Amino acid sequence: MKPRLQQILAAETALCGISEDATLHEFGLSPETHYDVLVVAPGWKPHKIMTAFDVEITCTQEHSYLSGYEVRDGARRIAWIQCSAGASSLIDELTICARLQFDKLVFVGAVGSLVPEIGLGALCTPSWSVSGNLANGYLLEDIRDYKPFGRVYPNDPTFVSQVRALAAKRGYLLREAPVFCTDSIACEYAHLDFIKSFGVQLIEMETSSFYLLADLMEKTAVALLAVSDNSATGDPLVGRTAEQKRLHDHTRTQVIPQLILDIAAM
Repeated sequence: MKPRLQQILAAETALCGISEDATLHEFGLSPETHYDVLVVAPGWKPHKIMTAFDVEITCTQEHSYLSGYEVRDGARRIAWIQCSAGASSLIDELTICARLQFDKLVFVGAVGSLVPEIGLGALCTPSWSVSGNLANGYLLEDIRDYKPFGRVYPNDPTFVSQVRALAAKRGYLLREAPVFCTDSIACEYAHLDFIKSFGVQLIEMETSSFYLLADLMEKTAVALLAVSDNSATGDPLVGRTAEQKRLHDHTRTQVIPQLILDIAAM
């Protein structure tokens, strides 16, 4: 990991009493265990989305808003952390997991579409993410140096290309598209013209923070997103029809879990 992340972890330990066993306390995951993949999933739990797959899922820890899991696919071992939505939650929980031993880092979650050509159920990954939040500033040594609305690019574009090729072999289209990261789902609709002015096609909350942390952790990383709503076409996030729900759920429960297993086997 990079020196800045070492500084953050050292400060956590010194001031908050967070030890090397923090991942055991928070997620029940041991720093002594090697994992092929670490999955971070705001809101998504493996026993909810991987029911169609012959895998062994163990809940290793459960709190009110957090939970940890181990997913076994034969000899492959996947660590899975489910956290709350939002950049601040992802930063807090994924930072703790920097102490784990793992090869690849995968973010999975829902994303809203801002353009009619990317419909419900589309499988997407950020070409870049706009930091429309303030939480990312806390990753810097001086918070005052933070400039919001900057672009964050995937830290390993070659790996993203490899995952897109994996998806293509399965017959899936993994679209690259620019993303805006917001702090508020409820209020974003009052600012859509401003948000669209950045040239983005998708909107969600965490991928800019995810890729900044992946860079600090020096881990190969990719974000996999399932389109859950579309403000350009009026397809809603809440109150969807059975067909609208089916399109999203297919990507969430079939396509993304298969790609996670394929990435673990890479």
